[in-house]
Order: sequence, then C-alpha cells, then structure tokens
Amino acid sequence: MQSIEDNLGIDLLNNGTLEEVKHVVRTELQENNISENNFKDLIVSSIMHNSETICGKVCTFEDENYSNRDRKIDKILTSKKFGIPIMILFLGIIFWLTIVGANYPSQALFAIFAWLQEKLFYLADFLHCPEWLSSMLISGIYQTLTWIVSVMLPPMAIFFPLFTILEDLGYLPRIAFNMDGFFKKCCCTR
Repeated sequence: MQSIEDNLGIDLLNNGTLEEVKHVVRTELQENNISENNFKDLIVSSIMHNSETICGKVCTFEDENYSNRDRKIDKILTSKKFGIPIMILFLGIIFWLTIVGANYPSQALFAIFAWLQEKLFYLADFLHCPEWLSSMLISGIYQTLTWIVSVMLPPMAIFFPLFTILEDLGYLPRIAFNMDGFFKKCCCTR
C-alpha cells in the first residue's frame, strides 16, 4: 500500500471513491446471495463453466460417450454414501500392505546387514584396527545406518509405488474432492 502511495500518489486506504465502489460491490454481492464463504467457489465454478464452453466450441470427439465410464466411476467414488467408505477401505489396504508386507524384506535386510557386520569385525581384527575405531565405525556408523535402511526402505518401497498407482488412476483427486468439505469445516483451505 505504501509503495502504491509513494509511486502513484494514490492513498488506497483513505480514498473515498474506492470506498464507494467497495460499498456498491458488497451490496451487489449480497443482493445476489454471494458471501465470503461461497465467493471463491463461485469464481472457480464460473471458470470451469467458461472452460467447458470454450472446450465444447473448439474440441471435437469421435466418440461422444467417451467419458461415460469415468463419470459413472466418479459418481460412485465421490458420492456421500460410498466415497468415504471406499476411501477408508483403499487407504486401509495400502497401510496394511505397507506395514505387514514390509516386515519380511525388513527382516531379510536386517539379517544380511548383521551377517555383513560380523564379517566387517573379522576384517577389522585381521587388519589390526584399534578396537575404539572399529567399534565407532562398525557398531556406530554402519550399524545405525543399516538399521535405518532395513526399517525405512521396505515400507517406502511398498507405500510410494502403491500411492503412485492411486495417483495415476486419478483416485487421489477424488479423495481430495471427498475431503474438501471436512477441510473447509476445519478452516484448512483458503
């Protein structure tokens, strides 16, 4: 505001004409049942409507019913009755697969790293490495690093590809659509 006033010589905070225009705009918005709560939604829906109109004028489709299957899926996945339970089911399956499925590779990695650690101690003894140095390097750095890798790598290797599949299938935007109302109630969206 100060920059506008300094560069343009216009005081926006104490401008009577601007206040009159703001009052007229607020009155007109209230007359059309537009409040601060639905103002952004109306703007977005207007943009989407204009986009659909433009798309309808410039795009042609060989098959007019190309999106019928997607629309049916959307009606199920974003419905109030089925959307949330399906979302909970999908995410529950992904979390279950991640937690249970990660145990086996994690145990295998842990066993491999423990076997390798034992061999590193034999190597350190063979090279006559001081005990404090081998303890610091092998029991400290190596063991900590391998524990982190064996605990964190398998869940990440399972969870992120599954989540990527959901994103590629277009399910994550549908989840966001289902959760939008809850986020608005929590004042988490702007």
